[in-house]
Amino acid sequence: MAENYDLTVIGGGPGGYVAAIRAAQLGLNVCLVEKEKLGGVCLNWGCIPTKALLESAHLLESIRRSETFGLKVEKASPDFPNIIKRSRGVADTMSNGVEFLMKKNKISVKKGSAVFKDKNTIWLPDTSKEEIQSEYFIIATGARPKEFPGLPFDGEKVLSSKHAMIQDSPPKTLAIIGAGAIGIEFADFYSSMGTQVTVVEMQDKILPLEDPEISNLLNRSFVKRGIQILTSVGVSEPKLESDGVSILLKGEGIAPDGERKKFDKVLVAIGVTPNTEDIHLEEIGVFLQKGFIKVDTKFRSKVPNIYAIGDCIGAPLLAHVASTEGVKAAEAISIQNKNPHGLVYEPLDYLKIPACTYCHPEVASVGLKEEEAKKSGIDVVVGKFPFRANGRAQALGEVEGMVKLVADRKTGEVLGAHLIGPNVTEILGEINLGMGSELTLKEIAGRIHAHPTLSESIMEAAGQALGEAINI
Repeated sequence: MAENYDLTVIGGGPGGYVAAIRAAQLGLNVCLVEKEKLGGVCLNWGCIPTKALLESAHLLESIRRSETFGLKVEKASPDFPNIIKRSRGVADTMSNGVEFLMKKNKISVKKGSAVFKDKNTIWLPDTSKEEIQSEYFIIATGARPKEFPGLPFDGEKVLSSKHAMIQDSPPKTLAIIGAGAIGIEFADFYSSMGTQVTVVEMQDKILPLEDPEISNLLNRSFVKRGIQILTSVGVSEPKLESDGVSILLKGEGIAPDGERKKFDKVLVAIGVTPNTEDIHLEEIGVFLQKGFIKVDTKFRSKVPNIYAIGDCIGAPLLAHVASTEGVKAAEAISIQNKNPHGLVYEPLDYLKIPACTYCHPEVASVGLKEEEAKKSGIDVVVGKFPFRANGRAQALGEVEGMVKLVADRKTGEVLGAHLIGPNVTEILGEINLGMGSELTLKEIAGRIHAHPTLSESIMEAAGQALGEAINI
């Protein structure tokens, strides 16, 4: 006999488990179905374990320049298996935390892959075979790394992001196809581990979604570290060989016939494929576009009782976006279900989504880029402040980078922020909060910031846009 719930969430990643908790807080009887470990890709194979790897790499690089701090440390080198082990431990801790949260919020968790029988019924064919009936569903099945034509993932020579974080040892040479956040973070990590890294990107800059100035500064930093960056270059005719992988490179700075290069391993980081097949979505009327579920501003699909969130609905493919969408979807369902809490629905503002890349130096941004603002007809004023002029950055010994603010010249409203430098993923939150509150350059520049802090650079950038900067 089928179990009955008010809401069943399919997928236990950062979108799904957050949606389940918020729905339980709103009084719904909730079931969550997950085929693997709770926490999804983010906690187990993405956001969290990669940051643990990058912290090991950053600490190693800091130790290597310890003499600049008046310290002597001899022969610092990576213990690669234990770096991987620590990363897996951090991931396991976070996943176990989600299990606790499910119990705390009295959410029923089912193990297995869900398949729809009709719009109110799923079953779990690969595990318990049981049926689950629900008034509402939230699909949060996420996405998986996309394969490059001719380079199927094997975990040995051709790596996905998942494979890249559980290797036994660092390769001598590594090609990374794709210079988005994932490719750049692994370039940083493996370079610190002693690998000769080559990053290949079809577009004209690394981190293509970031402000060009920021991308160029990161490019210079990476090249200085010995990472080869090839932009406006395509990859074709891959060949799996006994001792590696060779690829043909064609594009800017390369001979017309191209150049064939061989690498021990290749990491493919060219995007994702949504996990929406084999669930029988189209059979029950859910509309898919290139595999992604189409939803409205309340995350409702074409079928009124079925909602979808996270990577399975398309960009921006970010864990914190999925979590926010999960909260929004749960609240929309509560409103649709007689709205017992008197909620007022506010659509998600996708123009104010923070984005972070945890390489070193870090990159963080929110809002409009300078050119985007200009193209929309806004009279733009820009304020910049380099970390080289920041006392805290000097004390840290990490002076690369800057804070760049984009604002409306007439009103002073901050429209975007673009940062590269030490811990900028942490200080971005101040700007994001300010933008959400429609603070002006004058208000930010006039707010006292503790000294010495990295966040003073935000105040100084706002002052520079006004012609009032003190320390530059």
